[in-house]
Amino acid sequence: MRQLNLLSNGYTPYLEGDRIQRETFQKVRDREVDDTLIIVEFEPTYTAGRRTKPEDILNTDLPVIEVDRGGSVTWHGPGQLVIYPIVRLGEPVDRIKYIRAVEAAVVEAIRDTWNLPVEIIEGRAGVWMRNPDRKICALGLKVAQNTTMHGLALNLYPNFDNAFTGIIPCGLNDAGVTSLQQEGITTTLQEAADALVKKLNEHLRPLLWATVGDQLDASAQIQQTPSQTGKEA
Repeated sequence: MRQLNLLSNGYTPYLEGDRIQRETFQKVRDREVDDTLIIVEFEPTYTAGRRTKPEDILNTDLPVIEVDRGGSVTWHGPGQLVIYPIVRLGEPVDRIKYIRAVEAAVVEAIRDTWNLPVEIIEGRAGVWMRNPDRKICALGLKVAQNTTMHGLALNLYPNFDNAFTGIIPCGLNDAGVTSLQQEGITTTLQEAADALVKKLNEHLRPLLWATVGDQLDASAQIQQTPSQTGKEA
């Protein structure tokens, strides 16, 4: 998978990142470009997914952007790494298998890189630390026209004096939010991106439609077949 790494741009406005995501989605869907991982750190932003309830937004003065991903309201901003896998899934499309693959990639990346005992909790999206339950990586995924959108948000070192305030993160009032820094891990956005990209490639590749390069190779082979058959005949 190719990478579209926006980290060198600094904090990206959320709507600009969303525009890039949707343009990339159309190109991947139409097989104009290979499957793509968009890597970004956003300006401080609150977004509300399709399952957001009015009571999840405690401060009604907050500017909240409604988005078409799954999940409830959350925060994006400095110190949080966001990766959008924009990939075309092979048929038959299995949305649950795709979600499980993304979860597994995040869990393995965190365990293998920083040796944190993160887990998946049945019935709750994301990746968690336990006892008490606290989410370290949020997932908000969407599949449309066999192609994926949105993705994961891993908390590295957000300032919790500001981040996630005024909302019930992900609509879960019985759980908390944590970060790698709060769990004793010091890292960089790029180091975290490298770890996640490696595992996403491993776990998503078996689910993908052929890449653009594979299609071109297959097309060339098909074009050669008639002439080769004629010579053999």
